Amino acid sequence: MRKRIAFTLVELLVVIAIIGILIALLLPAVQSAREAARRVQCTNNLRQVGLALHGYANAHGVFPPNAISSNANIWSVAESGNSGQSWMLLTLPFLEQQNLYDAWDFSKNVKANQAVAQRDVSGFYCPSLRGEVRPQDVSMMFLQWTAGGTDYGACAAATNTYHNGSTPVAGNACGHSMNPSGFDAPGRAGMFLLNKGIAWANIKDGASNTLMLGELQRLRLDDGAEATFPNCAGHSHDGWAVGGVSNTFNTHANLDGLDYHNPGGINNGFFESAGSEHPGGAMFCLADGSVRFINENVDTLLFQYLGSRAGGEAAQIPN
Repeated sequence: MRKRIAFTLVELLVVIAIIGILIALLLPAVQSAREAARRVQCTNNLRQVGLALHGYANAHGVFPPNAISSNANIWSVAESGNSGQSWMLLTLPFLEQQNLYDAWDFSKNVKANQAVAQRDVSGFYCPSLRGEVRPQDVSMMFLQWTAGGTDYGACAAATNTYHNGSTPVAGNACGHSMNPSGFDAPGRAGMFLLNKGIAWANIKDGASNTLMLGELQRLRLDDGAEATFPNCAGHSHDGWAVGGVSNTFNTHANLDGLDYHNPGGINNGFFESAGSEHPGGAMFCLADGSVRFINENVDTLLFQYLGSRAGGEAAQIPN
């Protein structure tokens, strides 16, 4: 009889185990490559928004204001007043979004411009986080809209910029109301002020040492951050068209013990702070247009200094 050649059960199991080990070794490399590609895209997004801000400054002589609002409660004005628009709206013509900008009626508030405000701009989303407003993100959105979000924001100040209200519901005070004394504090003010644009000459710390843009944390009520930060300080706000904390961050560190809510730094679970889904830190665009990655373990005092435009500190991003 002719002898039949075949795998034994043991040999088959060994081959399957080897294949499984190879796949397990390969998956992290694939995921790392994908994250590297997403990080490159995120860098490009920030660079394009930074160039748009430079274009605005060159055209108008100043950078755009952080928001246009008749009083400090920006979201209230955006819903029932006659303004409430953000700096992102003003930069649309310099992002090849002239048609979207032309469709906006500046005689009306953000709510009345809902058809425009709920348009997604792909360059406003970090690919490591999302590409649109997801169902779980709706609670963060202005008036619980289902589109028009952003993962990028402007650096407002190196101090506590917004009040921490009582409930994270649209129309209430948490993050909707600005802290005017902190927003333009001497030596702590950033590049974006309420109803006021700043010129290049106002960036006294140097354009290469001053944060202009950065990524934003997106914290929802179901993330558990409320246990650490009460009074809705663990709940983000979202929306590119409406002004305020939804597209703004600060670099304030709790060094004097007066603001126990804000721990300072990056990825800290606080609604006014920067952060991202990139492992280990977040991407930032400096006033000179360069984009840098900052480690989430950066010294909080150094990070605070980077947020001010005229604090006089000798602060540089560590390599």
